[in-house]
Amino acid sequence: MKNAERLGDRFAATVAAHADRSALRIGDRCWGYRELDDELSGHRATLDEICADPDRPVAVVVDGTAATFLPMLAVLFSPHPLIPLDAASPQSRVSTILTDTGALLWRTAPGTGADTAPGAESAPGYPRVDCAVLAYTSGSTGTPKAVRQGDELWLHQATELAHELGIVPGSVVAQALPATFGGGLDVTVTALLAGALLWTLDPRIDGVGDLVAELRGRRPQSLHLSPALLRAVLDTAGAGEALSGIDLVATCGEALDAVEVDRLRALTPEVTFVNRSGSSETGNLAFNSFTPDRELPTGTLPAGRIAAGKHIRVLDEHGTPLPDGAVGAIEVRSPHLARGYLCDGELVDFATHDTGDKEGPTAPPIRSHRTGDMGRVDGDRLTLLGRSDDTVKIRGYRVDIGEVTAAARAADGVGDAVVIARESTGRTELVAYVAPPRTARAPAIATVRTAIGRAVPSWMVPTHIVLLPELPRTERGKVDRSALPAPRRRPAYMPPATGTEKLLAPIYADLLGIGTDGIGAGGIGAGGIGADDDFVALGGDSLTAVTLLRRVEETFGVSLPPSAPITDPTVRDLAARIDAGAPMSADGVVVHLRGTDDVAASNDPGGSPAHTPIVFAFAGAGESALAFAPLARRLSGYRVIGLHAHGLENRGIPDPTIRRAARRFAGHVRRFCPHGPYRFVGHSLGGVIAMEVARILIDDGEVIEHIVCLDTVLIGPLQRRLPVHLPASTDDTADTADTATGSDVVDPEQAAAEHCSTWELWRTRVALLTAGWWPRPADAQWSLFHELGRRSALLHRLHPWPGPVTVVLAEDNPDPGEWWDVIAPDHQGVHRISGDHNGILRAPHVDATAEIVTDALTGANV
Repeated sequence: MKNAERLGDRFAATVAAHADRSALRIGDRCWGYRELDDELSGHRATLDEICADPDRPVAVVVDGTAATFLPMLAVLFSPHPLIPLDAASPQSRVSTILTDTGALLWRTAPGTGADTAPGAESAPGYPRVDCAVLAYTSGSTGTPKAVRQGDELWLHQATELAHELGIVPGSVVAQALPATFGGGLDVTVTALLAGALLWTLDPRIDGVGDLVAELRGRRPQSLHLSPALLRAVLDTAGAGEALSGIDLVATCGEALDAVEVDRLRALTPEVTFVNRSGSSETGNLAFNSFTPDRELPTGTLPAGRIAAGKHIRVLDEHGTPLPDGAVGAIEVRSPHLARGYLCDGELVDFATHDTGDKEGPTAPPIRSHRTGDMGRVDGDRLTLLGRSDDTVKIRGYRVDIGEVTAAARAADGVGDAVVIARESTGRTELVAYVAPPRTARAPAIATVRTAIGRAVPSWMVPTHIVLLPELPRTERGKVDRSALPAPRRRPAYMPPATGTEKLLAPIYADLLGIGTDGIGAGGIGAGGIGADDDFVALGGDSLTAVTLLRRVEETFGVSLPPSAPITDPTVRDLAARIDAGAPMSADGVVVHLRGTDDVAASNDPGGSPAHTPIVFAFAGAGESALAFAPLARRLSGYRVIGLHAHGLENRGIPDPTIRRAARRFAGHVRRFCPHGPYRFVGHSLGGVIAMEVARILIDDGEVIEHIVCLDTVLIGPLQRRLPVHLPASTDDTADTADTATGSDVVDPEQAAAEHCSTWELWRTRVALLTAGWWPRPADAQWSLFHELGRRSALLHRLHPWPGPVTVVLAEDNPDPGEWWDVIAPDHQGVHRISGDHNGILRAPHVDATAEIVTDALTGANV
């Protein structure tokens, strides 16, 4: 297509025709067309000095500021192919793009997050991409994929959009879409080639509230934004005044419900709304324009009237065209499509079809492209009915799920992963299902989410991450997607209201790896932390809780007990706790754990109906009762009360023996539930404590319905004073010798202590003497109380428990299962499950633990 018109030629003609008109406004700075052209010429001269090859692609990282936006325009109107990169793109993605294309990364402002590729010559071994823009989507193979968009696509796009959206010389066009997003670059090119004033607004920098305030101050003729941002604007105070007087509002990137247009009309009845559909490969595909008097349909808006110059065919699974009204795969034919892809350094062209040379040798060929969408055509109207492959639209961005899956699999602690798209309340959400390697400890959800966020842009981070012991598979070895559980729903987003909530929400977001949906610090939707978001439900565990408490103390000067993130897990509740500045656990021992039922959510012991059965959960040595929080969430129908060591949270003298601790716990149990029958769960040493509390209550004439011992380890300190004979192991997982009483067992921790220096021994003794009185960081406090628990276990003589017990052993527990035939002759079952000692109380293994506990407490056959 020699001598064909290029984008730079069209822009030069616009400058000549409208030299004195206003062209671009960014912040408080405004450029006229002549001034803008002069500045872009200066940028191009700088580019020519560092890159002599006009065919070499140039990548520009754009953050919405003039310092990056103008250089992007300079490349766009130059002979170089432009690769626009969003500032939210992680370093790894930028590096992959530069490696695949041999592109020059033109650093135009500090802090853009990547190093300029050296050298002025075109990188050897890379093809000439022959296009105006390389628009990167994500690839189904897990790597980004570049769409080669020619000048012919962009020139047709600009002409058609100007006509459809009423953009004429002198129009003020407010663009609140990122310029690196296809829909944003569409509006940028259209406005600047039409002689209009392009006014860029970036709510990711200034927030939605400032965007609304800006619109109140300067009223554009048209406003262009994503559906998600439109919803946020409609929810913001002052939206009516800001939108009043705007002639046209247009959205693109994802489907929109007619309810949102109705809300828009309620604020500004004279507005025309345009829903536009398209893709990087096809450009404009369809328009659906709603003038003030046009009746709205119900539900999702159809794509609308097919764009000019585009011919759409609906095909069956064999590629045969279907008649009007039939549903099938969408194929687009036009001379105004992209030219193809750049995949792994190779040019992949779309199919071309004979034009008959009717428009001369410079006419672009007719190309065809199957979009991956399903839909139907009725006359000149198009209805899209979802994707037929693993490419989806997430909040306006096209996402191929393969890249997200690759990022999830690469996260530390993840052995396998699959990512799927689910529809939720009219929106498409990504859900990542991850499983640890068979013998490894499961990663924290926050860790996985953070790792994915470092590998892909924010809009590609899954809304939900679900930990599973292993991915369900079909008999052919493929992931059985029908067996993947639905994620737990997050509450509707409620913006943080108080000053404490607004400071606390970013701390949650940072620790849990959750962004703000790409819409600035205010957060407007599925990705932002709201006042009702729950720390535990979002993947917070006991380790993350320690960091949270430290950050709370640094930020607010308030020291909270380790149970606080569990008893008050939402931003709203924890903020109120911080404002109150006082602990709420009884005697520093009792923690009220939130369950699946609302009746279990109250911190008031009298707040639950009397008929709700109570489960008392006893923590192990040095462990806070908050460790039971994930389990409590899964015990439907029960109110769970956790108990941990005296002095662990509040000041107090620790109980020196297990029996002394049991007497204290028995008093708390009686206070909440004067009479049985009682249900106990104990983790680690907590299982022994539960049995001792049970003995005290039985002596008082009470009934113990059931005890569940979760990974109570017998070998070690407890085994040293056992009064009974334990049989030799027949369990291949154990490597312990036959022993009569355990008196010959060597305690590895005691043996290690014998090699400590005198100073270290005295320091440990002083620390133990001051435990419970001298304030320490939560992790140091837990470590000290673990040592106290170990010493109390060395002094304890564990007698067999004659009542009903269910035993759960982690896969790394060294005890032979048959030892429990002696320790609990009436046990109802010994179950060994995946996960390590603490991991059986955390996702993904806690689901298996909860199932066994539920069966035991309900009397099912376990």
